[in-house]
Amino acid sequence: MFKYRESGAVTVDRWIFWPAFTSLGIVLILTLVCGLPGLVSFVMMPISLLGYAVTSVVLLIATGILAAMRLPRRAASLLFVLIMPVLLWSPINWVAECVHLGLTVGFGAGQAGPSSKPDGRDFQVFDWSVGFAGGPNTFLIHDKTDQIAPPMAQHTQPSVSEKGFEEDCAGKVSHLLGHYYVCRF
Repeated sequence: MFKYRESGAVTVDRWIFWPAFTSLGIVLILTLVCGLPGLVSFVMMPISLLGYAVTSVVLLIATGILAAMRLPRRAASLLFVLIMPVLLWSPINWVAECVHLGLTVGFGAGQAGPSSKPDGRDFQVFDWSVGFAGGPNTFLIHDKTDQIAPPMAQHTQPSVSEKGFEEDCAGKVSHLLGHYYVCRF
């Protein structure tokens, strides 16, 4: 184990993982909040980007100082704070979208426009169009027949049941859970 001695005090070089797990939790919460419709996400997106930039600079400086003090484990532990959210970005987004799905389906919230709960039809679309400065159109699609997943040429149901979304979303949706799909175009 590496030790650093400064004016009689001994600093032991140890791995510290709590900052990395804390950063994962913060990124998950910010991903969820920034994905919700309304003014909150509009305000939180630039604030979270600025916060991430400032935090990255501070952590890189702290990592350099710890490396100069010959505490490589602590320095690497701080680098994990920056690297872990990047490596786990897909699972973080999936969890945030599942929570968003729960808000939309369970409570009728979490969508742009008036709140509404699923009414049991075979094909329903919920507007998740949220974005900073005209972001992409995002829709939650509930398709009990699962016809939205394959390309248009493979559809067996008439296109009337898909309310015009078959042209933009057919074969380009990402499966979320069960019969729920997310379409971005």
